[in-house]
Amino acid sequence: MMFQSAVYPAIFSFLITLIGVIAALKFFPKIGLMDRPHDYGINRGPIPYSGGLILFLSFLLSTLIFVDLSRQVVAVLFAAILITFVSFWDDRFRISPFLRLGVQGLAGVIVVLGGIGIRSITNPFGDPIILDAVRFQVLGTEIWLFSALVIIAWLGLMMNVMNWLDGISGLTSGVGVIGSIVMFTLSVQGFHILDQTTVVIMSATLGASALAFWFFDFYPPKILMGDIGSMFLGLMLGILAVFSGGKLATVLLIMGFPVLDAFWTIFRRIFSRQSPFKGDLKHFHHRLLRVGLSERRALLVNYFLCAAFGGIALFLGSAREKAIALVILFAAMIIAAFLVVKMERNGD
Repeated sequence: MMFQSAVYPAIFSFLITLIGVIAALKFFPKIGLMDRPHDYGINRGPIPYSGGLILFLSFLLSTLIFVDLSRQVVAVLFAAILITFVSFWDDRFRISPFLRLGVQGLAGVIVVLGGIGIRSITNPFGDPIILDAVRFQVLGTEIWLFSALVIIAWLGLMMNVMNWLDGISGLTSGVGVIGSIVMFTLSVQGFHILDQTTVVIMSATLGASALAFWFFDFYPPKILMGDIGSMFLGLMLGILAVFSGGKLATVLLIMGFPVLDAFWTIFRRIFSRQSPFKGDLKHFHHRLLRVGLSERRALLVNYFLCAAFGGIALFLGSAREKAIALVILFAAMIIAAFLVVKMERNGD
């Protein structure tokens, strides 16, 4: 029954995105919403950019029609609107990375003020880590201090990881589809324990919208989502993980390779005395291209990794099992990175 309630919202979101992208392909060039490939040394003509705006509008419309507008849902929408507006501005004029971080933090604050929180985090080695011990009131909402800090940091991590993942066309949208499917499945499975109607519908509409966009985003792309799309998808996957009862470990398994790659990138840039905010072409997916994989094969490798560990997450019940899976994922990342770097050096 719960599965059926998400069918119509998903179909609606898919069709709205599909129509929106088709319209954008004709309309965006007329208003100058095009990418600048020559700024990045890419030898091709410009194509429509900031297509993530369509993802956001489709999700917004679907939520307004099919989801009960509780205080939590309204907070989620306001946070999404903020991220979308600033990311759209960033796509056009390149704002300061510190301003982007500040806006991401503000989006997290909005979510927390909406009443979304995590009481505890399961500890695979002992008692749960309590996050609601320190409490205070803000605007009539009880805030759990440690929970708020975890959520703000978590959402910032998810947004930036998805943004950095957008190095090959189709990668971010594909991971968004996989993540949404896993969150949808987990929410349906846990519905007998907790009413997760909101998460079920939101994850279904988000996944359907990302899938419709993916058909045009997959290499070679006809439209690019830009920061507006990657930031929005990262925000929503992060929120759905919290909204569904603190499924942070599950999302970490789905996003394991991108997350580990993000941390490795930050440390590598710092040790190289470079700004951690300055982009480069040394992410894992970039290295796959340099060792000889085509864009499509590199995409399929990343899809497989996310889907495999996402599938594993669906069958792991205890926190200890998920912790072991995370350790295996970490080891796999190290081995894969070592092999790729070695192949890259041999190619040079």
